[in-house]
Amino acid sequence: MQTHSNQSIRRLTTAGVLAAAIVLLTTLVSIPMPGGLGYINLGDAGVLLAGILLGGGWGALCAGVASALSDVLLGWGVYAPATFVIKGAVALVAWLLFSKLGKKIRYVALYIAALIVPLGYFLYETLLYESAVAVPNVPFNALQCMVGAVVANVLGMMLFRTKLFSIASGAAPVCAEILREPKNGPDVVLVSGRAQSELIRKAGDMLSVQGVMARLVVVDDSRAFDRLSPTQREQFLPQGKPFVHVENDDTTPKAIMLAAVEAVGK
Repeated sequence: MQTHSNQSIRRLTTAGVLAAAIVLLTTLVSIPMPGGLGYINLGDAGVLLAGILLGGGWGALCAGVASALSDVLLGWGVYAPATFVIKGAVALVAWLLFSKLGKKIRYVALYIAALIVPLGYFLYETLLYESAVAVPNVPFNALQCMVGAVVANVLGMMLFRTKLFSIASGAAPVCAEILREPKNGPDVVLVSGRAQSELIRKAGDMLSVQGVMARLVVVDDSRAFDRLSPTQREQFLPQGKPFVHVENDDTTPKAIMLAAVEAVGK
């Protein structure tokens, strides 16, 4: 089982590699648009991979920052703010759809998410210039994003077959992390958002004094477990083990501890 530290290192390393790949794919393979506004590139492949490999927030941040930086490096800083939002949205939507769709069709998510690119830049260029100027770029942006989706599809299928990113092994970055794991396994699982992590840490300490061992799990949002496969979910919430879900800041460590003791006693 991955610890919080191991997952954080994995995510940071993966994010760094993907950010570098996005910048290289964008800057080294850049073709000016026929109309003279913007450029065609292969960076969308890295953006989509960032989404499905890193997950929601991490993927969106990595894709947005790296793509916006590429605009600046190529002298198109005027596009950087829009690029940050558009490419971040592409990565986020790719992950949300990829994690929801069945295994046989999940890569369709890449093609759907990629369509945000031509739509987003059309709207932005319409604001900057006018629709008559923005329309000619739509086919080229559409071609660019579809090529990126194909490349990301191929690379994604290859990467998810490796031990590093295998979903079946639970090694893929996910939207939940274990902060503390008892040596001999948990009697109860305490779950909270990241903002309430200190509450469950204190409650876990109070439980250990009473001889009750608690696994501490933090999630990115209230629907985190819905986006996990059954295999991944089992690694955080093992069958047969009671759990207490902390959903707000108003509770206290003592209240969480009492709820956990009651859950264990049932």
